[in-house]
This record gives sequence, structure tokens and C-alpha cells, in this order.
Amino acid sequence: MRTGAAGLTTFAVIVWSNFATAGPVLDAALQAEALQEQGKTVEALDALEAAMDKICETSPLVFGRVAIVETSEGFGNFVERIDTTFKPDEKLLVYVEPKCLGFGEMQSVGFTADLSIANMTGQALGEAKDVFSISTSGPRDISATLSFTVPYLRPGDYKATFTVHDENSDRSGTFEVPFKIGLPTAN
Repeated sequence: MRTGAAGLTTFAVIVWSNFATAGPVLDAALQAEALQEQGKTVEALDALEAAMDKICETSPLVFGRVAIVETSEGFGNFVERIDTTFKPDEKLLVYVEPKCLGFGEMQSVGFTADLSIANMTGQALGEAKDVFSISTSGPRDISATLSFTVPYLRPGDYKATFTVHDENSDRSGTFEVPFKIGLPTAN
């Protein structure tokens, strides 16, 4: 297939107009690319952070990794629990990486979380507001380990629903963790 100069020019105009109207996220990414090509790595990283801020400005609170864990030592450093069956009164630990939290004074982030336990048909069996409260300052990437004591319910499949409320914005988000309750330990 032969394409003349007019065809290539039209193609270039269409592609460029799509880039030109793409928005602030693409603009920040293109700026970061240009800065990196100039050897300005710190400035390029700042431009990418600006792009991430633009994404979060219009996004709800979302969650990266969510896992039932044995232990957690910080961001990305956890041991996932393979067996998600718990006995009543056993502690259940949930590792979570919230994304798009707003920043407060001194680059602080914080959130509260509600907890609801339901059976697999969706029937709520217990709910509590503001069960968890986390505040910290530091890097953009944070994690938290939320824990609760497994209630005395009949053996079966359940889900814990966490509703997280950002302390520095009006954003909130929800995530669920399925788990099983086994027979209680005989005394």
C-alpha cells in the first residue's frame, strides 16, 4: 500500500491532536520523559508524582495489595496466610495498601475504617464504625495491617468488608476479604 505525503500528514495531525487533547496525566508523563532524556532524573520523578497526583484528584480511594497475612513488617513485606480458615476468637490480620489518600499537614496521611462481617449471601452479621484509625507521615506508598478477632459464628464461609474513609479528603473506598470459620477449639 502506498501512502503519499498528504496521507502521512493527515495521519500525523490526527495522532498529534489525540495527544494534544489527552489531558494533564499524559502531559505530565511526556514532561517526565523529556526531563529524563535531558538527564534530569529528579525532575522527571517529580513530574511523574505530579501525574500520580492528577490521577488521584479524580479517583476514589483504591487499594493495591490486599491479603490475609501471618505477619506484616511494612510496605510489601508480609507473609501471606495460605489457610484462610480461622477458629472463633482467633486473630485475623489483613494487609492493605491504600492508594490515593489525601495529604494533610507535614505530608501526613490517615484514615479510619469500618468493619462489617457478612455471610456469603450478603446478610450482615455484625458491623462497627471507626474500628481502625491509622495516621502517619512519610512516603506516598503506605501499608497498614488491620486485625480483628474472629467472632463466634457457625462454621462456614464469610466475608469481612472494610470501608475506609480518608481523613484528608472526602474519598472513601471498600474492599472485601473472604474467610472461613471452622469449629472452635475444645477446652
